[in-house]
Amino acid sequence: MFAQEVLPIIKAISDKTYFKEGKNGEKNDWWLDPSVTLDIYTLDKISKPTLVTFSTDIESFSIKIKPGEKYDFIVLLNNKDTCRTQIIANPKITKHAKLNPATHDTIPFTLTSGNNIRVKALLNDSDTVSLYFDTGATSIVLTHEAIIERTTLLKNLPETYTTRNYVPLPFMSSLKIGNTFWNDLVIHPVSNNGQETDGHFGWDLFDGRIIEINYDEMIIVIHSSLKKKLSDYTCRKIEYINTLFCIQGKLMVNGEKFKNRFLFDTGYQRAILLDSVLMVEQNFPNNCPIIKVTSLTNGAGKIFYTKIINLEKLILGKSMLSDIPTQLLSVANPAQFKTHILGNELLKRYNVILDFQTNHVYLCPNELNSLPYIDSI
Repeated sequence: MFAQEVLPIIKAISDKTYFKEGKNGEKNDWWLDPSVTLDIYTLDKISKPTLVTFSTDIESFSIKIKPGEKYDFIVLLNNKDTCRTQIIANPKITKHAKLNPATHDTIPFTLTSGNNIRVKALLNDSDTVSLYFDTGATSIVLTHEAIIERTTLLKNLPETYTTRNYVPLPFMSSLKIGNTFWNDLVIHPVSNNGQETDGHFGWDLFDGRIIEINYDEMIIVIHSSLKKKLSDYTCRKIEYINTLFCIQGKLMVNGEKFKNRFLFDTGYQRAILLDSVLMVEQNFPNNCPIIKVTSLTNGAGKIFYTKIINLEKLILGKSMLSDIPTQLLSVANPAQFKTHILGNELLKRYNVILDFQTNHVYLCPNELNSLPYIDSI
Protein backbone atom coordinates (compact mmCIF):
# COMPACT_ATOMS: atom_id res chain seq x y z
CA MET A 1 0.00 0.00 0.00
CA PHE A 2 1.26 3.46 -0.80
CA ALA A 3 1.56 6.14 1.89
CA GLN A 4 -0.04 9.59 1.82
CA GLU A 5 1.54 12.49 3.71
CA VAL A 6 -1.17 15.08 3.01
CA LEU A 7 -4.78 14.11 2.41
CA PRO A 8 -6.42 15.68 -0.67
CA ILE A 9 -9.55 17.75 -0.06
CA ILE A 10 -12.56 17.86 -2.36
CA LYS A 11 -15.56 20.13 -1.76
CA ALA A 12 -19.27 19.35 -1.80
CA ILE A 13 -22.55 21.14 -1.11
CA SER A 14 -24.88 18.17 -1.44
CA ASP A 15 -24.33 15.07 0.72
CA LYS A 16 -25.13 12.89 -2.29
CA THR A 17 -22.00 11.92 -4.26
CA TYR A 18 -20.97 8.92 -6.33
CA PHE A 19 -18.11 6.62 -7.24
CA LYS A 20 -17.46 5.14 -10.66
CA GLU A 21 -15.11 2.21 -11.33
CA GLY A 22 -13.43 2.09 -14.74
CA LYS A 23 -13.96 4.43 -17.66
CA ASN A 24 -17.37 3.02 -18.52
CA GLY A 25 -18.53 1.89 -15.08
CA GLU A 26 -21.90 2.69 -13.57
CA LYS A 27 -22.35 5.38 -10.94
CA ASN A 28 -22.54 4.04 -7.39
CA ASP A 29 -24.36 6.49 -5.11
CA TRP A 30 -22.44 7.50 -1.99
CA TRP A 31 -23.86 9.56 0.89
CA LEU A 32 -21.61 11.77 3.01
CA ASP A 33 -21.92 11.48 6.77
CA PRO A 34 -19.66 13.74 8.92
CA SER A 35 -20.50 11.68 12.03
CA VAL A 36 -18.58 8.68 10.65
CA THR A 37 -14.91 8.72 11.65
CA LEU A 38 -13.77 6.95 8.48
CA ASP A 39 -16.14 6.01 5.66
CA ILE A 40 -14.77 3.18 3.51
CA TYR A 41 -15.64 2.51 -0.12
CA THR A 42 -14.57 -0.99 -1.19
CA LEU A 43 -14.01 -1.65 -4.88
CA ASP A 44 -15.42 -4.65 -6.66
CA LYS A 45 -12.93 -7.44 -7.27
CA ILE A 46 -10.07 -6.22 -9.47
CA SER A 47 -7.01 -8.03 -10.83
CA LYS A 48 -5.21 -5.05 -12.37
CA PRO A 49 -4.89 -1.27 -11.80
CA THR A 50 -8.35 0.29 -12.09
CA LEU A 51 -9.44 3.89 -12.57
CA VAL A 52 -11.75 5.12 -9.80
CA THR A 53 -13.62 8.43 -10.08
CA PHE A 54 -15.25 10.24 -7.16
CA SER A 55 -17.64 13.11 -7.86
CA THR A 56 -19.54 15.59 -5.75
CA ASP A 57 -22.05 18.14 -7.02
CA ILE A 58 -19.21 20.63 -7.68
CA GLU A 59 -15.90 18.72 -8.01
CA SER A 60 -14.44 15.36 -8.98
CA PHE A 61 -11.13 13.51 -9.16
CA SER A 62 -9.84 10.19 -10.53
CA ILE A 63 -7.13 7.86 -9.32
CA LYS A 64 -5.77 4.56 -10.54
CA ILE A 65 -5.60 1.99 -7.75
CA LYS A 66 -4.02 -1.48 -7.65
CA PRO A 67 -5.26 -4.61 -5.83
CA GLY A 68 -4.42 -4.34 -2.15
CA GLU A 69 -3.99 -0.55 -2.18
CA LYS A 70 -5.98 2.10 -0.34
CA TYR A 71 -6.41 5.84 -0.86
CA ASP A 72 -7.58 8.39 1.74
CA PHE A 73 -9.09 11.80 1.09
CA ILE A 74 -11.33 14.37 2.78
CA VAL A 75 -14.64 15.75 1.55
CA LEU A 76 -15.42 19.19 2.91
CA LEU A 77 -19.20 19.44 3.10
CA ASN A 78 -20.67 22.96 2.98
CA ASN A 79 -17.24 24.38 3.90
CA LYS A 80 -17.59 23.20 7.49
CA ASP A 81 -18.11 19.43 7.92
CA THR A 82 -15.18 17.08 7.34
CA CYS A 83 -15.92 13.64 5.88
CA ARG A 84 -12.83 11.45 5.85
CA THR A 85 -13.19 8.79 3.16
CA GLN A 86 -11.10 5.82 2.10
CA ILE A 87 -11.05 3.88 -1.15
CA ILE A 88 -9.81 0.34 -0.66
CA ALA A 89 -9.17 -2.36 -3.23
CA ASN A 90 -9.51 -6.02 -2.45
CA PRO A 91 -6.26 -7.65 -1.35
CA LYS A 92 -4.36 -9.72 -3.85
CA ILE A 93 -5.99 -13.11 -4.27
CA THR A 94 -4.29 -16.12 -2.69
CA LYS A 95 -2.60 -18.02 -5.51
CA HIS A 96 -4.17 -21.42 -4.93
CA ALA A 97 -3.20 -22.34 -8.50
CA LYS A 98 0.44 -22.62 -7.38
CA LEU A 99 -0.28 -25.31 -4.78
CA ASN A 100 1.74 -28.44 -5.47
CA PRO A 101 0.26 -30.95 -5.42
CA ALA A 102 -3.08 -29.48 -6.50
CA THR A 103 -6.05 -30.00 -4.18
CA HIS A 104 -9.52 -31.23 -5.18
CA ASP A 105 -12.10 -31.36 -2.39
CA THR A 106 -15.32 -33.19 -3.35
CA ILE A 107 -18.48 -32.30 -1.42
CA PRO A 108 -21.86 -34.01 -1.95
CA PHE A 109 -24.93 -31.79 -2.09
CA THR A 110 -28.68 -32.12 -2.19
CA LEU A 111 -30.84 -30.11 -4.58
CA THR A 112 -33.83 -29.05 -2.49
CA SER A 113 -37.40 -28.75 -3.75
CA GLY A 114 -36.72 -25.00 -4.02
CA ASN A 115 -33.60 -25.50 -6.19
CA ASN A 116 -31.15 -24.70 -3.38
CA ILE A 117 -27.70 -26.37 -3.42
CA ARG A 118 -27.64 -27.69 0.15
CA VAL A 119 -24.51 -28.95 1.91
CA LYS A 120 -23.52 -29.86 5.45
CA ALA A 121 -21.10 -27.50 7.21
CA LEU A 122 -19.34 -27.43 10.57
CA LEU A 123 -19.06 -24.32 12.74
CA ASN A 124 -16.27 -24.03 15.31
CA ASP A 125 -15.53 -27.77 14.95
CA SER A 126 -18.71 -28.58 16.85
CA ASP A 127 -21.99 -27.40 15.30
CA THR A 128 -23.37 -29.08 12.18
CA VAL A 129 -25.64 -26.86 10.10
CA SER A 130 -27.28 -27.09 6.70
CA LEU A 131 -26.29 -24.29 4.31
CA TYR A 132 -26.98 -23.55 0.66
CA PHE A 133 -24.52 -22.11 -1.85
CA ASP A 134 -25.77 -18.71 -3.03
CA THR A 135 -23.66 -17.24 -5.85
CA GLY A 136 -25.87 -14.15 -5.74
CA ALA A 137 -24.55 -13.26 -2.30
CA THR A 138 -21.40 -12.75 -0.26
CA SER A 139 -20.65 -13.63 3.37
CA ILE A 140 -22.37 -16.24 5.55
CA VAL A 141 -25.78 -15.99 7.18
CA LEU A 142 -27.64 -18.14 9.71
CA THR A 143 -31.25 -17.83 10.81
CA HIS A 144 -32.01 -16.72 14.35
CA GLU A 145 -33.68 -20.10 14.91
CA ALA A 146 -30.61 -22.05 13.77
CA ILE A 147 -28.24 -19.98 15.92
CA ILE A 148 -30.35 -20.46 19.04
CA GLU A 149 -31.43 -24.08 18.56
CA ARG A 150 -28.64 -25.75 16.58
CA THR A 151 -25.39 -24.01 17.52
CA THR A 152 -23.34 -23.15 20.60
CA LEU A 153 -22.59 -19.61 19.38
CA LEU A 154 -24.56 -18.17 22.32
CA LYS A 155 -22.99 -20.47 24.89
CA ASN A 156 -20.83 -17.89 26.65
CA LEU A 157 -23.17 -14.93 26.23
CA PRO A 158 -25.80 -13.64 28.71
CA GLU A 159 -29.42 -14.66 28.18
CA THR A 160 -30.31 -11.03 27.50
CA TYR A 161 -28.39 -11.31 24.22
CA THR A 162 -31.52 -12.75 22.60
CA THR A 163 -34.97 -11.21 22.71
CA ARG A 164 -37.93 -13.38 21.69
CA ASN A 165 -35.71 -15.65 19.62
CA TYR A 166 -34.03 -12.69 17.94
CA VAL A 167 -30.22 -12.49 17.62
CA PRO A 168 -29.13 -8.89 16.97
CA LEU A 169 -25.38 -9.10 16.35
CA PRO A 170 -23.01 -11.04 14.08
CA PHE A 171 -20.55 -13.66 15.36
CA MET A 172 -17.01 -14.73 14.55
CA SER A 173 -16.67 -18.40 13.72
CA SER A 174 -14.64 -20.98 11.85
CA LEU A 175 -16.30 -22.91 9.04
CA LYS A 176 -15.56 -26.27 7.48
CA ILE A 177 -17.22 -27.57 4.30
CA GLY A 178 -15.87 -30.95 3.24
CA ASN A 179 -12.16 -30.76 3.95
CA THR A 180 -11.90 -27.02 3.22
CA PHE A 181 -11.54 -24.80 6.28
CA TRP A 182 -11.86 -21.05 6.94
CA ASN A 183 -11.00 -19.17 10.15
CA ASP A 184 -12.38 -15.96 11.66
CA LEU A 185 -15.45 -15.58 9.47
CA VAL A 186 -18.31 -13.25 10.33
CA ILE A 187 -21.69 -14.99 10.68
CA HIS A 188 -24.66 -12.67 10.08
CA PRO A 189 -28.03 -13.47 11.75
CA VAL A 190 -31.15 -13.22 9.54
CA SER A 191 -34.86 -13.76 10.07
CA ASN A 192 -35.60 -15.74 6.92
CA ASN A 193 -33.69 -18.03 4.63
CA GLY A 194 -34.08 -20.45 1.74
CA GLN A 195 -36.36 -23.36 2.52
CA GLU A 196 -34.93 -26.55 4.03
CA THR A 197 -31.68 -24.88 5.21
CA ASP A 198 -30.26 -23.03 8.20
CA GLY A 199 -28.51 -20.34 6.17
CA HIS A 200 -26.27 -19.77 3.18
CA PHE A 201 -22.73 -18.88 2.10
CA GLY A 202 -21.70 -16.69 -0.83
CA TRP A 203 -19.30 -17.05 -3.75
CA ASP A 204 -16.55 -15.01 -2.05
CA LEU A 205 -15.54 -17.96 0.15
CA PHE A 206 -13.96 -19.43 -2.97
CA ASP A 207 -12.18 -16.40 -4.40
CA GLY A 208 -8.87 -17.53 -5.89
CA ARG A 209 -10.17 -21.08 -6.39
CA ILE A 210 -12.11 -22.94 -9.08
CA ILE A 211 -15.51 -24.37 -8.14
CA GLU A 212 -17.18 -27.16 -10.09
CA ILE A 213 -20.92 -27.75 -9.61
CA ASN A 214 -21.89 -31.11 -11.13
CA TYR A 215 -25.66 -31.61 -11.02
CA ASP A 216 -25.42 -35.01 -12.73
CA GLU A 217 -23.39 -36.42 -9.82
CA MET A 218 -24.72 -33.96 -7.20
CA ILE A 219 -21.25 -32.88 -6.10
CA ILE A 220 -19.31 -29.65 -5.66
CA VAL A 221 -15.56 -29.89 -6.21
CA ILE A 222 -13.27 -27.17 -4.83
CA HIS A 223 -10.16 -27.08 -7.03
CA SER A 224 -6.90 -25.26 -6.35
CA SER A 225 -6.26 -25.63 -10.08
CA LEU A 226 -8.01 -27.48 -12.87
CA LYS A 227 -6.55 -29.21 -15.90
CA LYS A 228 -9.65 -30.33 -17.74
CA LYS A 229 -10.72 -30.09 -21.35
CA LEU A 230 -13.56 -27.61 -21.56
CA SER A 231 -14.32 -27.83 -25.28
CA ASP A 232 -17.91 -28.92 -24.52
CA TYR A 233 -18.49 -25.90 -22.28
CA THR A 234 -19.73 -22.42 -23.11
CA CYS A 235 -17.36 -19.79 -21.68
CA ARG A 236 -18.62 -16.47 -20.32
CA LYS A 237 -16.43 -13.73 -18.83
CA ILE A 238 -17.28 -12.65 -15.27
CA GLU A 239 -18.23 -9.02 -14.65
CA TYR A 240 -18.02 -7.99 -10.97
CA ILE A 241 -20.57 -5.40 -9.81
CA ASN A 242 -21.31 -4.36 -6.22
CA THR A 243 -19.47 -7.45 -4.86
CA LEU A 244 -21.58 -9.80 -7.03
CA PHE A 245 -20.83 -11.29 -10.44
CA CYS A 246 -22.65 -11.29 -13.77
CA ILE A 247 -22.27 -12.77 -17.23
CA GLN A 248 -23.43 -11.49 -20.61
CA GLY A 249 -26.31 -13.12 -22.49
CA LYS A 250 -29.07 -12.43 -25.00
CA LEU A 251 -32.84 -12.69 -24.82
CA MET A 252 -34.88 -13.34 -27.95
CA VAL A 253 -38.46 -12.08 -28.12
CA ASN A 254 -40.53 -11.95 -31.33
CA GLY A 255 -37.34 -12.67 -33.29
CA GLU A 256 -35.53 -9.64 -31.79
CA LYS A 257 -32.40 -10.04 -29.63
CA PHE A 258 -31.74 -8.05 -26.45
CA LYS A 259 -28.19 -8.25 -25.09
CA ASN A 260 -27.42 -7.48 -21.45
CA ARG A 261 -25.86 -8.66 -18.22
CA PHE A 262 -27.31 -11.37 -15.99
CA LEU A 263 -26.60 -11.86 -12.30
CA PHE A 264 -25.47 -15.47 -11.79
CA ASP A 265 -27.63 -16.37 -8.80
CA THR A 266 -27.97 -19.96 -7.56
CA GLY A 267 -29.86 -18.56 -4.57
CA TYR A 268 -32.76 -17.36 -6.74
CA GLN A 269 -35.16 -20.27 -6.99
CA ARG A 270 -36.83 -19.54 -10.32
CA ALA A 271 -35.42 -19.40 -13.88
CA ILE A 272 -35.12 -15.76 -15.02
CA LEU A 273 -36.06 -12.42 -13.49
CA LEU A 274 -36.09 -9.42 -15.82
CA ASP A 275 -35.03 -5.96 -14.64
CA SER A 276 -37.84 -3.46 -15.26
CA VAL A 277 -35.42 -0.55 -15.85
CA LEU A 278 -33.41 -2.45 -18.49
CA MET A 279 -36.64 -3.50 -20.19
CA VAL A 280 -37.68 0.15 -20.56
CA GLU A 281 -34.20 1.24 -21.72
CA GLN A 282 -34.12 -1.44 -24.43
CA ASN A 283 -37.76 -1.06 -25.50
CA PHE A 284 -38.49 -4.64 -24.50
CA PRO A 285 -41.91 -5.76 -25.86
CA ASN A 286 -44.66 -5.14 -23.32
CA ASN A 287 -47.30 -7.25 -25.03
CA CYS A 288 -45.97 -10.71 -24.15
CA PRO A 289 -48.78 -13.03 -22.99
CA ILE A 290 -48.86 -13.47 -19.20
CA ILE A 291 -48.82 -17.07 -17.96
CA LYS A 292 -49.71 -16.25 -14.37
CA VAL A 293 -48.94 -13.98 -11.41
CA THR A 294 -46.82 -15.24 -8.52
CA SER A 295 -44.86 -13.90 -5.54
CA LEU A 296 -41.25 -13.87 -4.29
CA THR A 297 -40.03 -13.41 -0.71
CA ASN A 298 -36.53 -12.01 -0.06
CA GLY A 299 -34.26 -12.68 2.93
CA ALA A 300 -35.88 -9.87 4.91
CA GLY A 301 -39.33 -11.40 4.45
CA LYS A 302 -40.55 -8.77 1.98
CA ILE A 303 -42.96 -10.05 -0.67
CA PHE A 304 -42.65 -9.08 -4.35
CA TYR A 305 -45.43 -9.84 -6.83
CA THR A 306 -44.38 -10.73 -10.35
CA LYS A 307 -45.94 -11.50 -13.70
CA ILE A 308 -44.68 -14.53 -15.62
CA ILE A 309 -44.28 -14.63 -19.38
CA ASN A 310 -42.98 -17.36 -21.69
CA LEU A 311 -39.57 -16.25 -22.99
CA GLU A 312 -38.78 -17.33 -26.53
CA LYS A 313 -35.02 -17.96 -26.11
CA LEU A 314 -32.03 -17.33 -23.83
CA ILE A 315 -28.65 -17.37 -25.55
CA LEU A 316 -25.45 -17.76 -23.52
CA GLY A 317 -22.56 -17.93 -25.96
CA LYS A 318 -22.99 -21.13 -27.98
CA SER A 319 -25.70 -22.44 -25.62
CA MET A 320 -29.41 -21.73 -26.07
CA LEU A 321 -32.55 -22.55 -24.08
CA SER A 322 -36.11 -22.09 -25.33
CA ASP A 323 -39.58 -21.49 -23.88
CA ILE A 324 -38.49 -20.32 -20.44
CA PRO A 325 -41.04 -19.09 -17.86
CA THR A 326 -39.69 -15.63 -17.01
CA GLN A 327 -40.65 -13.31 -14.20
CA LEU A 328 -41.23 -9.59 -14.68
CA LEU A 329 -40.55 -7.59 -11.53
CA SER A 330 -42.66 -4.47 -11.03
CA VAL A 331 -40.47 -2.93 -8.30
CA ALA A 332 -36.78 -2.07 -7.93
CA ASN A 333 -34.36 -4.90 -8.63
CA PRO A 334 -33.37 -6.68 -5.37
CA ALA A 335 -29.77 -6.79 -6.67
CA GLN A 336 -29.77 -2.96 -6.32
CA PHE A 337 -28.16 -2.41 -9.71
CA LYS A 338 -29.34 -2.85 -13.28
CA THR A 339 -29.21 -6.51 -14.23
CA HIS A 340 -31.41 -9.42 -15.23
CA ILE A 341 -31.11 -12.48 -12.97
CA LEU A 342 -30.48 -16.13 -13.81
CA GLY A 343 -31.77 -18.42 -11.07
CA ASN A 344 -31.15 -22.05 -10.23
CA GLU A 345 -34.33 -23.35 -11.86
CA LEU A 346 -32.39 -22.55 -15.05
CA LEU A 347 -28.75 -22.86 -13.92
CA LYS A 348 -29.28 -26.41 -12.61
CA ARG A 349 -29.64 -27.48 -16.26
CA TYR A 350 -25.90 -26.91 -16.69
CA ASN A 351 -22.86 -28.43 -15.06
CA VAL A 352 -20.98 -25.31 -14.03
CA ILE A 353 -17.35 -24.35 -13.49
CA LEU A 354 -16.76 -21.05 -11.69
CA ASP A 355 -13.16 -19.98 -12.26
CA PHE A 356 -12.38 -17.26 -9.73
CA GLN A 357 -8.72 -17.28 -10.83
CA THR A 358 -9.18 -16.19 -14.45
CA ASN A 359 -12.73 -14.87 -13.77
CA HIS A 360 -14.76 -16.98 -16.19
CA VAL A 361 -17.91 -19.13 -15.99
CA TYR A 362 -18.14 -22.38 -17.98
CA LEU A 363 -21.51 -24.02 -18.73
CA CYS A 364 -22.27 -27.48 -20.14
CA PRO A 365 -25.85 -28.83 -20.58
CA ASN A 366 -26.56 -31.78 -18.27
CA GLU A 367 -29.18 -34.46 -17.65
CA LEU A 368 -31.57 -31.97 -16.04
CA ASN A 369 -31.76 -29.93 -19.25
CA SER A 370 -35.01 -31.53 -20.41
CA LEU A 371 -36.90 -31.16 -17.13
CA PRO A 372 -40.11 -29.08 -17.28
CA TYR A 373 -39.90 -25.68 -15.57
CA ILE A 374 -41.81 -25.06 -12.36
CA ASP A 375 -43.87 -22.30 -14.00
CA SER A 376 -44.32 -23.98 -17.38
CA ILE A 377 -47.56 -23.43 -19.26
